[in-house]
Amino acid sequence: MKVVMTRTASESLWPIYLYHSDYSQDYAEAFQYEIDRFILEHLSSNPLLGHLYHESRGIRRLIFQKRYSIYYPVRDNTVFVLFIFDRMGINQEIEEHGLDTDDLIG
Repeated sequence: MKVVMTRTASESLWPIYLYHSDYSQDYAEAFQYEIDRFILEHLSSNPLLGHLYHESRGIRRLIFQKRYSIYYPVRDNTVFVLFIFDRMGINQEIEEHGLDTDDLIG
């Protein structure tokens, strides 16, 4: 199955990258490689792997390294990665306010 990283997913990874680069540029780059590999490997072969997080919008949530939440819907044989966050607070934000997946997919 095709996996698409949306603009918002790429933008949400940037603060994580910057945070890791404060420790080490090599670590930040290795983390980026590992999360990209994890997303492509797991979601292309098993798109329903993530927990159904928001049923009415079809948003699934997959956890990476017990800390990072990857949010995505599956549409027309394509996985659209919407966000990647390292904070639990975003779960509450999405639950309370929702999000417009059609707008994010473009």
